[in-house]
Amino acid sequence: MLGSPDPHREFLIRACGILIHDHSVLAQEADDGRGSKRYALPGGHLEFGESLTDGMSREIYEEAGLNVEADKLVYVHENFYTLREVTTHEVGFYFLVDLNSEFPAPDTAGYILSREPHIRMRLLPLAGLPSFALMPPFLRDELPRDARAHFVQPTRHLVSREA
Repeated sequence: MLGSPDPHREFLIRACGILIHDHSVLAQEADDGRGSKRYALPGGHLEFGESLTDGMSREIYEEAGLNVEADKLVYVHENFYTLREVTTHEVGFYFLVDLNSEFPAPDTAGYILSREPHIRMRLLPLAGLPSFALMPPFLRDELPRDARAHFVQPTRHLVSREA
């Protein structure tokens, strides 16, 4: 655990990619453990010594086999939450990315091939994003609005705390 000698507290750095394709955004789909689906933007936690953009690109390649490059840092998000009795302070960096190849053809439900068995990669329609369990929740409203505006705003810093 980073930043805390207490095993019930952790500090994490996460780098994610915002890959827009055909009025949709690429997301990871996973079971939430209660029979429903949860979504997150592709990316993950950094390895020691890795830059934010290198870590984000590595994670997306590992998960989906896609080569991406960071274009613009859109959000810096501090997320304070507790999961499985561990209190977490996660700092997420969300980059708009460019794909260095053709986007793979999704199936009729929007899924593309995933390279990791515990997740599925899926295109979520931006217009319907508020109806998906996309985490962190701020993305459900902010991402469609910012995509419509072509991400012209400067990088924004957002903070979420559990109620």
